[in-house]
Amino acid sequence: MAGNPSASCSPRAAAIVAALCAVAVLSSGQGSPGAPWLDRVEPLGGQVGTSVEVALAGRHLGLPAGLEFDSPHLRAGPASAGSDGGLLAAVHISANAPPGPHIATLRTPRGRSNSRLFYVHETSAGRETEPNDTLPQAQPVELRPQTLHGMMPEIRDIDVFRFEARAGERWTFDLRSLEYGGFLENNLALLDADGRQVAFSDDRDDYLETPFVEHRFARSGTHYLRLDQYRGPQRVNCDENCGYMLRVGQLPVVEGAFPLGARQGSDVSLTLAGRGLADVERVWLRPVRRAEYYRMTFPHTIPVRVGDPAGVVVEALVSDRSEDSLTAAFSLPADAPAGLWRIWVRAPGGIDDSLSFVVSGHDEPPDCSQIRPVARGTACTGLLRAGAGRNEHWLDLAAGEDVVVTTLAAQLGLPRIDTVLELFDSQGAPLAEHDDLMSGQGTVIGNPDSFLHWRSERGGRYRLVVSDRIGRTGPDMAYRLHVERREPRFGLLSDPENLNVEAGRTLRLGVLMTPEPGFRRAVDVWLEDPPAGISAGPAAFREDQYFGPSGDADNVLIPTAFLDIAVGADLSPGDYDLRILGRAAGREWTVQAISTLWIGPPTKRNDVRRPVESVRLTVLDPGTTPGSPPRERAPAAGSR
Repeated sequence: MAGNPSASCSPRAAAIVAALCAVAVLSSGQGSPGAPWLDRVEPLGGQVGTSVEVALAGRHLGLPAGLEFDSPHLRAGPASAGSDGGLLAAVHISANAPPGPHIATLRTPRGRSNSRLFYVHETSAGRETEPNDTLPQAQPVELRPQTLHGMMPEIRDIDVFRFEARAGERWTFDLRSLEYGGFLENNLALLDADGRQVAFSDDRDDYLETPFVEHRFARSGTHYLRLDQYRGPQRVNCDENCGYMLRVGQLPVVEGAFPLGARQGSDVSLTLAGRGLADVERVWLRPVRRAEYYRMTFPHTIPVRVGDPAGVVVEALVSDRSEDSLTAAFSLPADAPAGLWRIWVRAPGGIDDSLSFVVSGHDEPPDCSQIRPVARGTACTGLLRAGAGRNEHWLDLAAGEDVVVTTLAAQLGLPRIDTVLELFDSQGAPLAEHDDLMSGQGTVIGNPDSFLHWRSERGGRYRLVVSDRIGRTGPDMAYRLHVERREPRFGLLSDPENLNVEAGRTLRLGVLMTPEPGFRRAVDVWLEDPPAGISAGPAAFREDQYFGPSGDADNVLIPTAFLDIAVGADLSPGDYDLRILGRAAGREWTVQAISTLWIGPPTKRNDVRRPVESVRLTVLDPGTTPGSPPRERAPAAGSR
């Protein structure tokens, strides 16, 4: 369930609840009183090569204001006053803008707002019009590849579209809000001319709570598409950000890939499994931009690349295709950016971008039976084939040696696999087992990938077994297996992503620690080389702080430390980047905190995040802040 509320922040709440409330308040951006808060950008996106007028709604959105993007391919004109206290801006999307989400932030006299997503799509755009809540009121649309943008601001709202279909044609209806910029949790029903349901979708797969309907029409004639919404007790206040994008097309559907990763400088033969692949025109890979980390859950076991490599695209040559499979070959440059990439597949009816691919500098044996634990890491792709159901891998370990084994599947976009890792000694005695990184499903917390740490008491051969939790096999049951000789480690997230403050003030910044299973050490945290005029005392995490689901399994307990950021009275207005580091007790290596923009609604547990390089501190000009006297503006020393 997405958008789950945190527990009540009452003074009598227990310590666990208090920890949850502290994290929720931080995530709402309330660390900067009176700072601008952007609830929504409406519509959620626009067509490449066009200009789109967007409405901006939120709090403290004063003029003059400008919408800024993390991509040079998108720019916005000066904002103007809109209705209901909001703003209007024209967004210009260049003809070569990369498809997918981009990060947008509003700059106002009160500082910078939180960030939102703006999605670039290739098909033409249409808009939903009210009233269209019932079949007699259904909005007529042409059945052709297009993206329909709509809103459901009221809990009773239902949107119905009417179209004419032809017998034998295959069409797809992909409804996107959660993970793509909105809070809306929908379901989608396809109805015939008499209103009888012929297809239905609530969640696209075991992870994504976005409906997807794929249907081949048995007969020609009038049909309806009905969009409804979740109305249960944990529904978010969708009036804040309840937009959606309905992608209508004949999309290729990719649900499996082999391999799931490769070494820099290698030649790769890629096999894709799915549906609607016979007409694929193009396959390409591109490094994931930071706005595209749509499965960045707790804990996230893929190294995060916070920069956006500009213009890096690897084309694949399609050599064989059928309705349910496709083979393509490509060569990775030796200097290909390491980390997460996305596989893009285009057919005449649209684009699929559902699966990811890992580019690494690790050893990548072609056969998983050859995998060996080394300090720099070894990786390979395994497949749970029909008739087997379990894959065995042998590890040679020395006495006292630490080994960390991870699987990547759900984090890469595989829709169903739920891996389980089991370790046995050479005699077959069970030693260790791990199922999920953390309990949870959808955009809440955790993911079903696995992480196993083992310290061998004596040297020898160990048998590692990988299986699906309920024994599933098939071409979409692939997993990436990663083996390293090391101890468990930890990650750091800073929250919120940006701070707005007047010179001479102090603000509190939260730092969240996400330990890998088995990590049990105290951690010191500090502000590294702050710009002149900015200071903060150190903070620390205890060794015994708990990380994991709360008692209701619907929230997550995240150890949190606080840095009090003091801004000197003479510090010039401007933007400053803050770098936060952490070190485990008794260890020399350090971890840099990643700042993350928060996609979910304020004070709600909705762990949909995107990585940002560092915390951005904006020192306000008193002359533009309500109630403050003007001050002569000087260059921001130390700003970047």
